[in-house]
Amino acid sequence: MKTIIVAQSLIWTGLVLLGSVSAQEKPMSETPNLVHDRHMHHHNDHHATQQPTEKRFFTTRSSNVVLPLPNEEDAFVFAVFGDRTGGPEEGVNVLADAVRDVNLIEPDLVMTVGDLINGYNGTEKWLAQMREFKAIMKELLCPWFPVAGNHDVYWRPLNDPEMPKGQHDEHYEMHFGPLWYSFQHKNCNFIVIYSDEGNPETGEKNFQKADAQKISPEQFAFLKEALERGKGNDHQFLFLHHPRWLGGNYGNDWKERVHPLLKQAGNVTAVFAGHIHYMRYDPQDGIEYVTLATVGGGQSSKVPEAGYLHQYHLVTVRPKQVAMAAFPVGEAMDVREITAELQQQAIKLAEQKPKVTTTLTPAGEDLHEGSITTVIENPTSHAIDFTLTPASRDSRWSISPNHTHGHVKPGESQKITFHVRYRGTMNDEAFHGIELVLDQDFLAKTTRYAIPQVRAEVEFKKSE
Repeated sequence: MKTIIVAQSLIWTGLVLLGSVSAQEKPMSETPNLVHDRHMHHHNDHHATQQPTEKRFFTTRSSNVVLPLPNEEDAFVFAVFGDRTGGPEEGVNVLADAVRDVNLIEPDLVMTVGDLINGYNGTEKWLAQMREFKAIMKELLCPWFPVAGNHDVYWRPLNDPEMPKGQHDEHYEMHFGPLWYSFQHKNCNFIVIYSDEGNPETGEKNFQKADAQKISPEQFAFLKEALERGKGNDHQFLFLHHPRWLGGNYGNDWKERVHPLLKQAGNVTAVFAGHIHYMRYDPQDGIEYVTLATVGGGQSSKVPEAGYLHQYHLVTVRPKQVAMAAFPVGEAMDVREITAELQQQAIKLAEQKPKVTTTLTPAGEDLHEGSITTVIENPTSHAIDFTLTPASRDSRWSISPNHTHGHVKPGESQKITFHVRYRGTMNDEAFHGIELVLDQDFLAKTTRYAIPQVRAEVEFKKSE
């Protein structure tokens, strides 16, 4: 019998059913409490397995259940980073968080898809930003491979007499690497191409003009040779900055010249790009075209769960199939950091409420004035950041300031005072007091742990 989600289940879960559910046969009696079938929609086949042998499987118990073993094949994982730039300079902190995450995972390698630095400048500022980016990426435990984007190579101002031919192309190749190259890893071919060569006649670099978004004869010849070198590999992966397959201002060069070449190769599995700052998936002719969002670049965050966020991809490669998943930056948890001591200290913060003292005295007809004083303590061995906000459902309160931020070192405390004024009587049914809402972050060595919000009621005596 086919799995059916009834109307009551849809209402209960808030789901909207747009089409038929999985066609896989599964008796309802096996999963009476399951109200969805999301786990039944697979992109790939089940992994190949082997029957257990005495060499690979051992137990001192007897059982009728046979546990198949995974094939012993040379699978591996690589990560892909999106754009770092187009946002505030502080975006490098998001990049650093992505490095921290990926170091917890330890893939074989990290690929980028361009826009490493803010660029659009001259030599001095370009070099400073290059050094900053490389210093952060140097902390990766695995090798990383760059791709050049427009922010990495565009010179500004364009009328600068010192602007060299090719703008920052030479700087890029001197400090980051070749503009196009390929390398082999575990029977896979990785190919990096350059999507900002510019107009071959005028030299203009412009990603909004189709004439400046064509692959040159020189690079096209390289691509053909690189694909030929990888013809015997399990997979070939391509990386560039601009998702030229989207057409529009990119023109038809990709559709007419590049895609047919990739299709002809027969083993190009996926092509990765960035630039647009949101995730997108456009498979065609068996090739997965994948566009990444950002790792610190300008981010609108319109719909984070639909790909408008800071994220990175993890790609798991097996000889006959590839798995891909995106992870929000900062969400990887450090297993080795969560010790019993760290948990106990985090719980202390979650359980303690601010200590409050108040004054409130008449200041005229139906007017009271006073203060709320509280102390934020840090009983832990790590610093904390906090935000304290006084809140009330009664609009007759005036509170200054309306919130405050603070940083408290281990074992120390911080005193905070709010000035309050109440215009009205405090014995009517509409009266409501004030709550102090405390948000805290516990700053451990590798992670900022958000502590559940704490609320403390501020008690005032009502007027007679």
